[in-house]
Amino acid sequence: MTSPSVFSDHVDSDSTPLPQIPQMDKDQAQDEMSFTSLMSALPADRIVRTFSHFKGLRLEAEQLLKSLQEKGDGNQFIVVLNLSARTIKKLDEEHQSSLGGINYRFQWEGTTGLIKVVPSERHDGITNQISRAIDMKLIAMGLRWSEMVWTGTSTYKPTAGAGKQGDQAFLPPIRCPNGLPSGSWPTFVIETGVSESLPRLREDAKRWFIISQGLVRIVIIMSIKLTEVTFEKWQLAPTNAPCPLTRAYLDGLRTQPLNVPPLVTQPIPTQQPYSAQEVYVQPNNVVGAPLSIPFAAIYDRPPGPGEHDILINANDFLEITEKLF
Repeated sequence: MTSPSVFSDHVDSDSTPLPQIPQMDKDQAQDEMSFTSLMSALPADRIVRTFSHFKGLRLEAEQLLKSLQEKGDGNQFIVVLNLSARTIKKLDEEHQSSLGGINYRFQWEGTTGLIKVVPSERHDGITNQISRAIDMKLIAMGLRWSEMVWTGTSTYKPTAGAGKQGDQAFLPPIRCPNGLPSGSWPTFVIETGVSESLPRLREDAKRWFIISQGLVRIVIIMSIKLTEVTFEKWQLAPTNAPCPLTRAYLDGLRTQPLNVPPLVTQPIPTQQPYSAQEVYVQPNNVVGAPLSIPFAAIYDRPPGPGEHDILINANDFLEITEKLF
């Protein structure tokens, strides 16, 4: 199993060993991760700056946040070049002070960092709501709270020179048998952004599959507009799928009642990520529900008695988004 180094704001990184990727040397890992660049699919007006000091970076973040709050949409991203290891560590671990209290997500590769500014509590709110909806479905199956571990915005590091934070991530018991930190990849990740960020969110979904070598099974991305929220469920195509994927093949996958992603590691060059399902939610209207999340994909085991795939239905989506409209 590919083992990342996993950190959150509450974990002492000095006590965690350097991460290793089995059967992949450092240069190979870096090359393969670059299949999806930190610069890919960013908005045209993204900010690109060479780092000099935190004061200037905070000012950029403040101006970006103000614009997002005024418009309700727009660019969320700051690309930061020439980052030192010390600066990366601070941006990764000191969220409360690095950008003056501005909420953000951070990922990096080498000396280049990508900051996603979180514009409002709407984003954290809907991320938490879908997590709670999933928990309620699992509780109804008889699972215990201790079997539902959400790791929030913890950082996952496939190599010493790269790391990524999501908006939420799920870790099944089988991947944390000795407690936390687990040293394991999550099976399920959530990425959230404004509507203009949707192309980049899709790249982030692909990046999770790449850096985990397929051990992240499903990524749900949520794109928020003032009057609509788009949900997309991303996963990898079967290992025996045609390459490239054809429209007819994808249509067949998407209509399968049990469309489970590969439950094995998958070499990066053979990965073919795709959106397996989309749901569109407007006030009093839902298109595309129910959203299916295969139990085996997020728990790394077959469902037992009373357990089954998670179905988020239209009423669930209306409740998840109720406070947004």
